Amino acid sequence: MGTESPYPRRSPPSDHPPPAGLRLSQKQGRNRVQATPSDHPPPARFRPQRRRMLGTYNSGMFLSWFRQRRRQKLLAEPFPPWWLPHLERNVGHYPRLAAAEQARLRDIIRILIAEKQWLARGGLLSVTEEMMVTIAAQAALLLLGAERGYFPRVKRVVVFPTEFRTPVAGDDWEDDFLSDIPHAGQAVDRGPVLLAWDEVLHEGRNPQAGFNVVVHEFAHQLDFVEGLALGTPHLGQRDLETRWKYVLAVAFADHRRAIRQQHEPTFFTPYAAENEAEFFADATEAFYCRPGDLKKLYPAIYELLAAYYRVDPLTWWSDQSGEGEENAERIRV
Repeated sequence: MGTESPYPRRSPPSDHPPPAGLRLSQKQGRNRVQATPSDHPPPARFRPQRRRMLGTYNSGMFLSWFRQRRRQKLLAEPFPPWWLPHLERNVGHYPRLAAAEQARLRDIIRILIAEKQWLARGGLLSVTEEMMVTIAAQAALLLLGAERGYFPRVKRVVVFPTEFRTPVAGDDWEDDFLSDIPHAGQAVDRGPVLLAWDEVLHEGRNPQAGFNVVVHEFAHQLDFVEGLALGTPHLGQRDLETRWKYVLAVAFADHRRAIRQQHEPTFFTPYAAENEAEFFADATEAFYCRPGDLKKLYPAIYELLAAYYRVDPLTWWSDQSGEGEENAERIRV
């Protein structure tokens, strides 16, 4: 017998099929194994890259697609008919809207109710459907012209039965020492919106009074995301974007000077003189509840807010008298 070769012999042809997930291909007379997708994991050196790709896909494209599909499925169902009485009774803006705007508002209401967590505090046993519909409808006014992600940073809406007090800033929010100032509403950056239900109901039913705590607090949430008080939003027109910061800064300075010099009455509330963010939220309240007065006294602000929110509330308030209530003695932060 001859000496056995030190090299392994080529395996003879086999009638057995290749392993699952592999296929054989012939090229230039050589047998090559070519991988195809299978249930088997790829070689270790390729796994980290694949994980990174999947992580990017899941955190961005997939979540966005899933959220959109969920919203489409939600809106494919009819609007709950038992919610309509809440809208018609508690939201004074609703009957003033055009039919297309009402339909759009109802869609936004359903999305906000479904995507936010609704919590009862301060002795309130639960957040009822009436409360959710009433609050969501007033917040939806800000999204009629553009959805803006449906307030993406607001995960929770906390409802109190009446005015509430919050821990004093700087005390780490860990002790029981509460502010002596009652609040009708509060917006927390990357946090919840807190609301007093009795204020929400009264102002929702009487928007012509010129105040709306829901609009005020959710305007803060838009400001947190887009930097509206100190920055410049995208308005679609270069000249409006150029004027935005200047117009708001001048109006804020004038209002602060009037408050310090105790000029009365003032169109904006005294609390709007605290900072630019409060002034923007106060101006948004006026835009939705006293558009006639705002356009008459501050036409430049009205024009800028109309370009940003992409609605014209003046068409809803043809019968507005221009006489609002006196500034309420409450604090909204």
